[in-house]
Amino acid sequence: MKKFKPTACLLVLSFLFCAAEETSAEHPSLKEFQKLHDIVSKLTGELKELNERVKVLTSRVDRYEQQNDKNIFEIRKSTKKEITEMQNALKKCCGTYKPKERVLTISTDDECYLFLDGEEITLTHPKDWDVPDTVLLPRETTVIAVKGVNLYADAGIIASTDDGYVITNSSWKCAHKKSFGWEGLDFDDSDWAPASYSKAYYEKPIIGIRFDTQWIWTERYSGKSSDKKVYCRLTLRHSKKSG
Repeated sequence: MKKFKPTACLLVLSFLFCAAEETSAEHPSLKEFQKLHDIVSKLTGELKELNERVKVLTSRVDRYEQQNDKNIFEIRKSTKKEITEMQNALKKCCGTYKPKERVLTISTDDECYLFLDGEEITLTHPKDWDVPDTVLLPRETTVIAVKGVNLYADAGIIASTDDGYVITNSSWKCAHKKSFGWEGLDFDDSDWAPASYSKAYYEKPIIGIRFDTQWIWTERYSGKSSDKKVYCRLTLRHSKKSG
Protein backbone atom coordinates (compact mmCIF):
# COMPACT_ATOMS: atom_id res chain seq x y z
CA MET A 1 0.00 0.00 0.00
CA LYS A 2 1.36 3.39 -1.04
CA LYS A 3 1.68 6.21 1.46
CA PHE A 4 0.82 9.86 0.63
CA LYS A 5 3.57 12.29 1.11
CA PRO A 6 2.92 15.57 2.94
CA THR A 7 4.27 17.50 -0.01
CA ALA A 8 1.74 15.92 -2.33
CA CYS A 9 -1.09 16.75 0.08
CA LEU A 10 -0.07 20.36 0.21
CA LEU A 11 0.00 20.51 -3.56
CA VAL A 12 -3.51 19.06 -3.79
CA LEU A 13 -4.88 21.51 -1.19
CA SER A 14 -3.19 24.39 -2.97
CA PHE A 15 -4.79 23.35 -6.24
CA LEU A 16 -8.25 23.10 -4.72
CA PHE A 17 -7.92 26.52 -3.02
CA CYS A 18 -6.84 28.19 -6.25
CA ALA A 19 -9.71 26.56 -8.13
CA ALA A 20 -12.16 27.88 -5.54
CA GLU A 21 -10.72 31.40 -5.81
CA GLU A 22 -10.98 31.33 -9.61
CA THR A 23 -14.60 30.09 -9.45
CA SER A 24 -15.55 32.85 -7.02
CA ALA A 25 -13.90 35.45 -9.22
CA GLU A 26 -15.67 34.19 -12.34
CA HIS A 27 -19.17 34.04 -10.61
CA PRO A 28 -19.59 37.12 -8.36
CA SER A 29 -23.46 36.79 -8.59
CA LEU A 30 -23.44 34.02 -6.02
CA LYS A 31 -22.82 36.55 -3.25
CA GLU A 32 -25.45 38.89 -4.65
CA PHE A 33 -27.90 36.00 -4.78
CA GLN A 34 -27.24 35.29 -1.14
CA LYS A 35 -27.91 38.92 -0.28
CA LEU A 36 -31.15 38.92 -2.27
CA HIS A 37 -32.19 35.70 -0.62
CA ASP A 38 -31.67 37.28 2.79
CA ILE A 39 -33.69 40.38 1.77
CA VAL A 40 -36.56 38.25 0.42
CA SER A 41 -36.62 36.20 3.59
CA LYS A 42 -36.79 39.37 5.65
CA LEU A 43 -39.59 40.83 3.49
CA THR A 44 -41.49 37.56 3.67
CA GLY A 45 -41.37 37.71 7.42
CA GLU A 46 -42.55 41.35 7.45
CA LEU A 47 -45.35 40.54 5.00
CA LYS A 48 -46.51 37.70 7.21
CA GLU A 49 -46.53 40.07 10.16
CA LEU A 50 -48.54 42.63 8.15
CA ASN A 51 -50.99 39.88 7.18
CA GLU A 52 -51.59 39.08 10.81
CA ARG A 53 -52.12 42.76 11.60
CA VAL A 54 -54.63 43.08 8.73
CA LYS A 55 -56.59 40.11 10.08
CA VAL A 56 -56.71 41.72 13.51
CA LEU A 57 -57.88 45.05 12.07
CA THR A 58 -60.48 43.36 9.86
CA SER A 59 -61.87 41.56 12.85
CA ARG A 60 -62.08 44.84 14.75
CA VAL A 61 -63.90 46.53 11.82
CA ASP A 62 -66.41 43.65 11.61
CA ARG A 63 -67.13 43.90 15.32
CA TYR A 64 -67.53 47.67 14.99
CA GLU A 65 -69.96 47.35 12.06
CA GLN A 66 -72.02 44.76 13.93
CA GLN A 67 -72.17 46.99 16.96
CA ASN A 68 -72.98 50.01 14.78
CA ASP A 69 -75.80 48.11 13.03
CA LYS A 70 -77.16 47.14 16.42
CA ASN A 71 -77.00 50.76 17.57
CA ILE A 72 -78.78 51.96 14.42
CA PHE A 73 -81.49 49.33 14.91
CA GLU A 74 -81.98 50.43 18.50
CA ILE A 75 -82.14 54.09 17.45
CA ARG A 76 -84.74 53.33 14.77
CA LYS A 77 -86.76 51.22 17.18
CA SER A 78 -86.68 53.96 19.80
CA THR A 79 -87.58 56.67 17.26
CA LYS A 80 -90.50 54.64 15.88
CA LYS A 81 -91.77 54.10 19.40
CA GLU A 82 -91.56 57.82 20.14
CA ILE A 83 -93.41 58.70 16.92
CA THR A 84 -96.17 56.18 17.71
CA GLU A 85 -96.53 57.58 21.22
CA MET A 86 -96.74 61.13 19.84
CA GLN A 87 -99.37 60.11 17.27
CA ASN A 88 -101.44 58.37 19.93
CA ALA A 89 -101.18 61.40 22.20
CA LEU A 90 -102.21 63.68 19.33
CA LYS A 91 -105.23 61.50 18.49
CA LYS A 92 -106.25 61.35 22.14
CA CYS A 93 -105.92 65.09 22.50
CA CYS A 94 -107.20 66.41 19.20
CA GLY A 95 -108.50 63.49 17.14
CA THR A 96 -107.29 62.48 13.70
CA TYR A 97 -106.37 65.49 11.62
CA LYS A 98 -108.80 66.36 8.85
CA PRO A 99 -108.88 69.33 6.47
CA LYS A 100 -111.26 72.10 7.51
CA GLU A 101 -113.21 71.89 4.26
CA ARG A 102 -114.34 69.49 1.59
CA VAL A 103 -114.89 70.28 -2.07
CA LEU A 104 -118.50 70.04 -3.25
CA THR A 105 -119.26 69.87 -6.96
CA ILE A 106 -122.88 70.47 -7.97
CA SER A 107 -125.08 70.96 -11.03
CA THR A 108 -128.81 71.15 -11.74
CA ASP A 109 -130.71 70.59 -14.95
CA ASP A 110 -131.58 73.46 -15.56
CA GLU A 111 -131.05 76.02 -12.74
CA CYS A 112 -129.36 75.60 -9.37
CA TYR A 113 -129.62 77.52 -6.10
CA LEU A 114 -127.44 76.24 -3.26
CA PHE A 115 -127.76 76.83 0.50
CA LEU A 116 -125.43 75.71 3.29
CA ASP A 117 -126.96 75.84 6.76
CA GLY A 118 -129.55 78.29 5.47
CA GLU A 119 -127.10 80.66 3.79
CA GLU A 120 -127.28 80.99 0.01
CA ILE A 121 -124.02 80.38 -1.81
CA THR A 122 -123.27 82.36 -4.95
CA LEU A 123 -122.59 80.06 -7.89
CA THR A 124 -120.67 80.85 -11.05
CA HIS A 125 -122.75 78.73 -13.44
CA PRO A 126 -126.17 78.35 -11.81
CA LYS A 127 -127.97 78.08 -15.16
CA ASP A 128 -125.51 75.87 -17.07
CA TRP A 129 -126.33 72.27 -16.18
CA ASP A 130 -123.35 70.87 -18.09
CA VAL A 131 -120.88 73.24 -16.37
CA PRO A 132 -120.81 72.27 -12.66
CA ASP A 133 -119.98 74.63 -9.84
CA THR A 134 -117.39 73.83 -7.22
CA VAL A 135 -117.63 75.27 -3.71
CA LEU A 136 -115.90 74.70 -0.40
CA LEU A 137 -118.00 72.76 2.08
CA PRO A 138 -116.97 73.42 5.70
CA ARG A 139 -116.85 70.23 7.75
CA GLU A 140 -119.18 71.63 10.35
CA THR A 141 -121.92 72.07 7.73
CA THR A 142 -125.14 70.37 8.86
CA VAL A 143 -127.65 71.02 6.07
CA ILE A 144 -127.15 71.18 2.32
CA ALA A 145 -130.23 72.53 0.54
CA VAL A 146 -130.77 72.91 -3.18
CA LYS A 147 -133.56 74.57 -5.12
CA GLY A 148 -133.75 73.11 -8.62
CA VAL A 149 -135.59 74.57 -11.60
CA ASN A 150 -136.42 72.54 -14.69
CA LEU A 151 -137.22 74.45 -17.89
CA TYR A 152 -137.09 71.85 -20.63
CA ALA A 153 -136.84 68.06 -20.70
CA ASP A 154 -135.82 65.67 -17.91
CA ALA A 155 -134.86 67.32 -14.63
CA GLY A 156 -132.18 66.48 -12.10
CA ILE A 157 -129.86 67.61 -9.32
CA ILE A 158 -126.45 66.02 -8.98
CA ALA A 159 -123.69 66.68 -6.44
CA SER A 160 -120.76 65.01 -4.68
CA THR A 161 -117.77 65.85 -2.53
CA ASP A 162 -114.27 64.86 -3.54
CA ASP A 163 -114.13 62.15 -0.85
CA GLY A 164 -117.62 60.78 -1.49
CA TYR A 165 -118.91 61.86 1.93
CA VAL A 166 -121.74 63.67 0.13
CA ILE A 167 -123.42 62.24 -2.97
CA THR A 168 -126.91 62.71 -4.33
CA ASN A 169 -128.98 59.59 -3.73
CA SER A 170 -132.11 58.51 -1.86
CA SER A 171 -130.70 59.80 1.45
CA TRP A 172 -131.75 63.26 0.29
CA LYS A 173 -135.34 64.47 0.74
CA CYS A 174 -137.25 66.43 -1.87
CA ALA A 175 -140.56 68.29 -2.11
CA HIS A 176 -142.29 70.16 -4.92
CA LYS A 177 -143.77 72.80 -2.61
CA LYS A 178 -141.76 75.50 -0.94
CA SER A 179 -142.09 75.66 2.83
CA PHE A 180 -141.02 78.55 5.02
CA GLY A 181 -137.46 78.09 6.20
CA TRP A 182 -137.03 74.91 4.14
CA GLU A 183 -133.30 75.63 3.67
CA GLY A 184 -132.57 76.24 7.35
CA LEU A 185 -131.11 74.20 10.17
CA ASP A 186 -134.28 73.99 12.23
CA PHE A 187 -136.63 72.95 9.46
CA ASP A 188 -138.43 69.64 10.02
CA ASP A 189 -138.35 67.61 6.79
CA SER A 190 -139.60 64.38 8.35
CA ASP A 191 -142.71 64.37 6.15
CA TRP A 192 -140.74 64.92 2.94
CA ALA A 193 -140.32 61.97 0.61
CA PRO A 194 -136.92 60.48 -0.19
CA ALA A 195 -135.43 61.76 -3.43
CA SER A 196 -136.17 59.80 -6.60
CA TYR A 197 -133.59 58.92 -9.21
CA SER A 198 -134.27 60.87 -12.36
CA LYS A 199 -131.46 59.26 -14.31
CA ALA A 200 -128.21 57.40 -13.76
CA TYR A 201 -124.89 59.22 -13.75
CA TYR A 202 -123.68 57.52 -16.92
CA GLU A 203 -126.75 58.79 -18.80
CA LYS A 204 -125.60 62.36 -18.28
CA PRO A 205 -122.07 62.39 -16.79
CA ILE A 206 -120.66 65.60 -15.38
CA ILE A 207 -116.94 66.31 -15.08
CA GLY A 208 -115.93 66.52 -11.43
CA ILE A 209 -118.88 64.47 -10.16
CA ARG A 210 -118.24 60.99 -8.77
CA PHE A 211 -119.40 58.05 -10.90
CA ASP A 212 -121.38 56.54 -7.99
CA THR A 213 -123.64 59.61 -7.84
CA GLN A 214 -127.24 59.76 -9.12
CA TRP A 215 -129.32 62.54 -10.58
CA ILE A 216 -132.21 63.18 -8.16
CA TRP A 217 -135.59 64.97 -8.22
CA THR A 218 -139.09 64.37 -7.00
CA GLU A 219 -141.15 61.50 -8.39
CA ARG A 220 -142.41 63.74 -11.19
CA TYR A 221 -139.16 64.43 -12.99
CA SER A 222 -140.13 63.94 -16.64
CA GLY A 223 -142.77 65.04 -19.12
CA LYS A 224 -145.33 67.82 -19.09
CA SER A 225 -146.54 66.95 -15.60
CA SER A 226 -143.03 67.09 -14.10
CA ASP A 227 -142.31 69.34 -11.14
CA LYS A 228 -140.71 72.46 -12.53
CA LYS A 229 -139.35 73.53 -9.15
CA VAL A 230 -138.17 71.28 -6.37
CA TYR A 231 -136.58 71.75 -2.95
CA CYS A 232 -134.13 69.10 -1.79
CA ARG A 233 -132.24 68.77 1.49
CA LEU A 234 -129.55 66.61 3.01
CA THR A 235 -128.95 66.61 6.75
CA LEU A 236 -125.41 65.58 7.61
CA ARG A 237 -124.88 63.55 10.75
CA HIS A 238 -121.35 64.16 11.86
CA SER A 239 -119.11 61.61 13.55
CA LYS A 240 -115.48 61.46 14.54
CA LYS A 241 -114.83 59.12 11.65
CA SER A 242 -116.55 61.06 8.87
CA GLY A 243 -116.96 64.59 10.17
